[in-house]
Order: sequence, then structure tokens, then C-alpha cells
Amino acid sequence: MRILRIISALLVSVLLASCGKQEPADMSGGPRPIRFGTGLSARTRAVKPDDPSVLISVGNSARIFCTREYSGLADTVFFGRRLVCDAVPDPSTPSLPYSSVWNYSPLEYWEDNGDYYFTAVFPFSNSDVSIDNSYRLHVGYLAGNNTDLMVARTHQDATVSTDPVDLHFMHTTSAVRFLFGKSSASDQDNYELTAFELQNLVPSGTFMMTTRVSDPPSISFSNWGEFGNRTNLFSWTADTPGDRKTITHPAVVSDPDGYTPMGWYYMVPQTLSTDASVRFSVSYNNGEPVETILNFYGATDQNSELGTAWLPNCVYNYYITITQSGLDLTVKTVPWDEVQVITDDFNFEG
Repeated sequence: MRILRIISALLVSVLLASCGKQEPADMSGGPRPIRFGTGLSARTRAVKPDDPSVLISVGNSARIFCTREYSGLADTVFFGRRLVCDAVPDPSTPSLPYSSVWNYSPLEYWEDNGDYYFTAVFPFSNSDVSIDNSYRLHVGYLAGNNTDLMVARTHQDATVSTDPVDLHFMHTTSAVRFLFGKSSASDQDNYELTAFELQNLVPSGTFMMTTRVSDPPSISFSNWGEFGNRTNLFSWTADTPGDRKTITHPAVVSDPDGYTPMGWYYMVPQTLSTDASVRFSVSYNNGEPVETILNFYGATDQNSELGTAWLPNCVYNYYITITQSGLDLTVKTVPWDEVQVITDDFNFEG
């Protein structure tokens, strides 16, 4: 009996010790870990980039920054901490294909008071990210990498809420695409694209944004600066006849899915130079390719606005229709979904 009492006492002590090791966040009234989440809208139409995996994909990561202000003092909570996507979809919501689980380590915990200012940058792979002494974010960007630079910023008062922080990512770049179509519906008229290049464009810049704001304003042209020298970008040439791109006839001229696309390209927002052009070569019925340099500076869009600049968080579709006598150019611009990135809900969790 004495031995049984000793064994029972040992079991009780082990169970008590196990309870003492539970995650503090699970204890009523204990420290609350800072977690992140966001609810995102439905996927966009074909006139905009539509690839949720740009953001939501296992192994992707973002940088998170946070400053807490209280009684006139500022403390750094996060400084470039990595948030990693560990699962798509979230095992708890398998019916949502782009739900996901994100983690960071070690955990940080809410204080009972103070104003928390959060800023996130995607993708994490961009190492040219800093925050200066005035809490202004600086992100270097190179268009040649063709990545969609996204940022999120929000404010939360810990005395009001310590719920998961909503990170609504905004697009900071301009999305540009060139669509090639032929005017003829005849199978006897075969056009093939053999070369493509964008010319005289600004390839690099710096995105700047104030991080400590209670009501974040929209992204604007003023957030960009320090542009580099203009150059040629995104050159492509068909190495063999089999690499050529067949130019299709769009049954509906306004439907981008009926065209042969070149893009999307994520570009530094910029004032276009007067010689901003697209150079391309087209072969007709297997003949020798004919090169064309098409200047698109000032091309009027569907709203009768002159295309003299590419603005952040805007999408530009250039429809180039090949005819036997030349070509026609149509430009359509649309605002990107600046508030929410394309996909279902996902959570950043510690």
C-alpha cells in the first residue's frame, strides 16, 4: 500500500508539472501572444494579375516591424522578424484552398496598454529594407526581379483590443502587360511573335512610407523616389521556330483572355519618358520576322486619359492588334485592389 501511495504521489506531481508547462496564452488572464491575421477578397478578373500563390505559398515569408508607444516612449517589438507560411491550406479549413498557417518565433506578447504600430513587407527576400530614425520605411526595388512588392500597416490600441492584428497588404508597384492579337480570324493568316523588349524605362527605385500612423493613407506616387537611369527590360527572343508565340484572334476585342499575353511585369511607378517603347518582331506565315518599335508614351486609355505615367497600385493593359497594313494600339487601365490581396483568409500565427 505504501508503494502504491508513493506511485500515486509521483503521478500527481508529474501531472501538475505538465500543467505548469502549458502555453501561457492558454491560461486565463495570462500573457497574450501577438498574432496576425487578415481576411481577403475574392479573386480578381483577368484584367488584373490573378495568382494567389504570389503571396500564399508554403515557404513564402514576410517581414514584420512593430513599435509600441506609451507615455511618450517608444519600444521596438518586432524589427524585420520573419513570418513563414507553413501550410496551405490551413488544416483546420481544408475546403479553403488558399487558407494558410504562418508562424514566427520566438513569440512576443501584448502589454496591457500602449499604441502598437505594425508594418509588414512582402516578400521577405528583399533584403534592402530599413526603418530610419523618424520611423519611415525604406524599401529598395528592382523591376528586373519582377516581384510584386506589397506592404501592410495598421495600428492597434492594446487597451481596446489584443485580437489578431489584421494585415491588409497593398500593392506598391505598377502592373503592366502587353497583349498581342491579330485582326484576321482566318487560319490562313498566321502571325508569330519572335522577339519582345521594353525600352527606356526606370528599372529601380525606393519605396518610402511613414509607419507610425493611426489611419494609414493610400499608396501614392509620392511614396516613390530615387529612380535609377532608364534602360531596357524584359528582353525575350525565340531561339527556335518552336519557341515562337502564336498570335491569336480575339473573338471579343475587350477580353484579354483572347490575346497572346506578354507579362505581367511589376514595374517601378514612374513618369514615362517620351521614348518609352515596346520593341517586338512578328513573322507572317513563316516569313522573315519584321521588327516594330511602338512608342506608347501618351497613349490614350478608355477614360481618354493620356498615358504619361505608371502609378502605384494601378494596372495597365496594352492591347496590340496586328493587321496586314500595320497595327492598332488600345490601352486599358484599372485600379488594383489596393486594400486586399487576392485569395481566401489566412492567418499569421506564432
